[in-house]
Amino acid sequence: MFRRSLLLFAILAISFPLYPQEETPAPDASEKEESNLIKTGTVVSASATSEKPAVSSPYGDQKNSSPCWVEVTVKPDAGRSVSIHDYVLTADGSEYPCVAVALDGDSYSGDTWKLEQMDGGKNFKMLFPVPSKDKEYKIKFKLLPTSLAPVKLNFSAPTEENK
Repeated sequence: MFRRSLLLFAILAISFPLYPQEETPAPDASEKEESNLIKTGTVVSASATSEKPAVSSPYGDQKNSSPCWVEVTVKPDAGRSVSIHDYVLTADGSEYPCVAVALDGDSYSGDTWKLEQMDGGKNFKMLFPVPSKDKEYKIKFKLLPTSLAPVKLNFSAPTEENK
């Protein structure tokens, strides 16, 4: 019995420090670097345009109109996928859902709702209709809670090049 008690005491003594540990102060908000990481991979770019990108559909022309469209390009991590249901853009308490996805270099198709990249070799594009280019948008994973914060999108006003 004495040996058991001594063994238990020794284990507890090793497990708990005898004096308090110094706490590392949290980084100042100005020291934090903004991350471009999202659950699927890394945000490479974002662009805004007032002209609706072409989205082919087996159901005919879709009546999805918007004054502005945001295209987010993501470099996926190997083995990751993306669907139109995974992400939303947020601004001023509102959410704007993704309406189309495509591989970089391909056109959008209304019958493609999920993309998989086993090797992460080709970027994904996601298309979001939004009310204005003048808001501060963040891309947010909406399916499950995640430790990754929403990523602020940095893009310029629509130009002739990205229309």
